[in-house]
Amino acid sequence: MLQKIIHAIDRIEHFVLVWTILGLALVGAFQVLTRYGFNYSFSWFEELGRYLAVLIAFLGAGIGAKKGTHFSMDLIVGMLAKPYQYYLQSFTGIISSAFFFLIAVYSWKFIVRMHNFGATSSTMGIRMYIVYLPILIFSVVMAVRFLITGLGYIKKARNGEENCR
Repeated sequence: MLQKIIHAIDRIEHFVLVWTILGLALVGAFQVLTRYGFNYSFSWFEELGRYLAVLIAFLGAGIGAKKGTHFSMDLIVGMLAKPYQYYLQSFTGIISSAFFFLIAVYSWKFIVRMHNFGATSSTMGIRMYIVYLPILIFSVVMAVRFLITGLGYIKKARNGEENCR
């Protein structure tokens, strides 16, 4: 049951990422067309493009956390014996998880403050707390994924498995 839920979340995440990238490309192309073809520029296109780019970055980072494709330094890991490699990788996964949970806590505080202020974006008029929601959501997603990865390394170290991914 849990695997089905995780699979559904992964599919939704990939679906949103693909359509957000497509939307950003269309917004950018339309902005270029109107600016250079008709000498008219919509001011809100640039703001929308910025928000879509941030959403894409956080979506991609969440997927990268799941697949283990984030930049890492593994020189020290490679010099350790197998069980210690896994323990060190587990430690880094748990520390990364704690970092992203901390980001989530502070982004939650910031979002609540933005909601209370009633601030809106300059050209689109979107409430600013909505703009900052992806930071909260995907920080939690990355924190959970790094935690799962870190705990998985502990399990593999205890079981003496050779391959971790």
